[in-house]
This record gives sequence, structure tokens and C-alpha cells, in this order.
Amino acid sequence: LSIKNIKIDVILPVFNESEVLEKQLRILKDYLNHNNYHSYIIYLTVVDNGSTDQTQEVAKKLLKNKLLDNYIRIPEKGRGRALKIAMKKSKANVFCYMDIDLSTDLQHFFPLINGIIIDNYDISIGSRLSNGSEVIGRKKIREITSRSYNIIVKILFPKSRIDDMQCGFKAISREKAQILLPLVKNNFWFFDTELLLLSRKLNLQIKQLPVKWIDDPSSSVNILKTAI
Repeated sequence: LSIKNIKIDVILPVFNESEVLEKQLRILKDYLNHNNYHSYIIYLTVVDNGSTDQTQEVAKKLLKNKLLDNYIRIPEKGRGRALKIAMKKSKANVFCYMDIDLSTDLQHFFPLINGIIIDNYDISIGSRLSNGSEVIGRKKIREITSRSYNIIVKILFPKSRIDDMQCGFKAISREKAQILLPLVKNNFWFFDTELLLLSRKLNLQIKQLPVKWIDDPSSSVNILKTAI
């Protein structure tokens, strides 16, 4: 497969994001269009898990305007469930998922996917807790709970060797996703952690990429709830 023929599906799980969806997709699409030096074929997929606002209407408009390639509507809540369904439906060679708030600086997008396409890793993940990462605007309590969560995981699973389980910026090859997804049981925020722990158990190669990350104070991720 020629590098120019590689298909990448950028999956964005959303819940009640009608007010920011168009703006964020324009930012993302503009960045990808201007920095895709390898001429990858890139699709944008929004997977909506149970939104009760106007997200569906906005997404359908964006589909018509070609700002969005795929829209998947799932009635039930659950970020993990949304990601599983989107990846199972996708025909791409590489799946990348990120949060619609684009908290992770987009300068890391191509290094993330090139970790798989060029460097031959099975999974490539952003890390806010590795040497070289930069976190901006995060409240102390969120920083403490995030670090505590990752310390707990390291204590319980000492062989994981993952600095940041929960950063919502990851990529995985289609081949390895087909192996892992049937094994992942969690449909909510623990999905990322379970995916990575299973990857280690199967001796898959994981690239950890230090990232610049700007906190979104409106984020719905509850680290304590995830840990429980």
C-alpha cells in the first residue's frame, strides 16, 4: 500500500456539542488541509452518543457542506461505545480519535499517526505527563486527580509503563483495532485505560508522544468516577 493511499479516519466522539461543532471542525479541517505533506486520505467522522441538543442537525448540515465526511448517531451515552462503533464501521487503515475541544495541540497530529504509518508502532498515544509535555491552564485539582489516577493504574498494573492513560488523543492501526476492540468491555471513560492495558498484555508496541495540552474547563471527563 502506497503511503499516499493510506486512509486515516479522525473520529470525534461528541455529546451536546452543537454550539462548537462547526467552529472546531473548521479549525481541524483547515489544519489538516495545510499540513498533509504525505497526502494521506483523511476522513472526519463525528460519532454522537446520545446528544439531546441540536448536534444532529448541525452535523447533517456539515455533511451537506462537505466539512464532515461521516456522522454516526448512537442513542445511548458512552464515549467508549461510540469509539468502538465508529472504528468497527470505518474502512480506514488507521483510526485516530480526539476530543472535539481540540485540547491537544494539532501540531502533534501527524507525528501521532506517523508513529504507526512510518515508525511501525501498533498504537500511538498523546501524553500530558511524559517528559517534554506541556499542560496549560489546568486547575490544581484536575492535575492532582489525573496524576493520582495514573499512579493508581501503575501500582495495580506495574507492567503497563504508560505515563498517561486518559489523554483523549490516540491512534491505532486497523489490524490491531480488530484484535483489541472485541476484548474491551468498558463503554465509557475507562475505555482508554482498558485498551492500553490489553495492548500491553498482547505485547503490542505503543508510542508515547509528549504533547502540548490546553485544559478545557467545561470538559465532562470525571477522573475520579473513571477510577471508581
